Amino acid sequence: MLSRIAESLFWMNRYVERAEGMMRMLKINYVTSLDRSEKENYNWSPVLQIFTELEEDEIEKIKDNTEATLKYIILNKNNTNSIRSIITKARENARGVQDHITREVWESINEYYQKINSKKIEQLLESGEQLYAISSLIDESLYFYGVAEVTMPRGEGWNFMNMGKFIERAILTADILDIKFNDIEYDLHNPMDIPYWKNLLLSVSGYEYYMKSYHTGLQTQNVLDMIVMNTNFPRSILYSVKKISHIMEKITHEQTDADANLEKVIGRLRSRIEYSDLDTIAKIGLHKFLEEIIDDVYNFSDKLSKVYFAYH
Repeated sequence: MLSRIAESLFWMNRYVERAEGMMRMLKINYVTSLDRSEKENYNWSPVLQIFTELEEDEIEKIKDNTEATLKYIILNKNNTNSIRSIITKARENARGVQDHITREVWESINEYYQKINSKKIEQLLESGEQLYAISSLIDESLYFYGVAEVTMPRGEGWNFMNMGKFIERAILTADILDIKFNDIEYDLHNPMDIPYWKNLLLSVSGYEYYMKSYHTGLQTQNVLDMIVMNTNFPRSILYSVKKISHIMEKITHEQTDADANLEKVIGRLRSRIEYSDLDTIAKIGLHKFLEEIIDDVYNFSDKLSKVYFAYH
């Protein structure tokens, strides 16, 4: 497969995954903003810190304005990380590889693009129908993944698509976890109860699984265990890293020195997470532990780009 094709497939899925993760976070935080019992202390600052490059003074200006925050993150054309900008980039990548994706995949990403650029979404965000607007955009991501799952052949293109998805998912999950634990100063022994963690778990689609799987122990530590190390939870960091490792094994045909180096990089990260426990993380410090994971995933992604996408 040509490096240009592989790169476009990689970034197409990476952008869709980023959009979906952002929209889930927006949905849960929007619901929280409507909860009168929490509204006094609630603002959009954590979300703006994760998903935008705004300076602190710019965040201060809109952190208490739900409509302004949602319009900036979802629709603002000058925001390079807005949902509109991200899906536009995903569509541009898809358009360049139409011969390598199914017609249904192209149509699904094109439909997402048309919706995010329609006047209707802007009107919904201005008219008090924000939740409906957010949910409808999440549905577009789910539709894209469903269509890709049932129509795409399981070849090299599929592998690069999933590589992009799981790299982005690992970074997003670590970022969200870092911001939430920052609120309690990364104290793993803080006895926060499940209502405190509910929004975090909902934002990674893990609330129901958590309630069914964790019945004893300190909630704070259980949440960390599930989101970092639980291999049955599809949005845990370890699950994503293991997927990246498995895909790497599939695409390294020639076993060059560069391929071997890539496998070592992701293998070391996988082992570090897999053989960590809560005591180990506490000794390192959770913030440092998550920072190192994010740095390692970015490092792996950069090396992957240089090897397979002909970057020099």
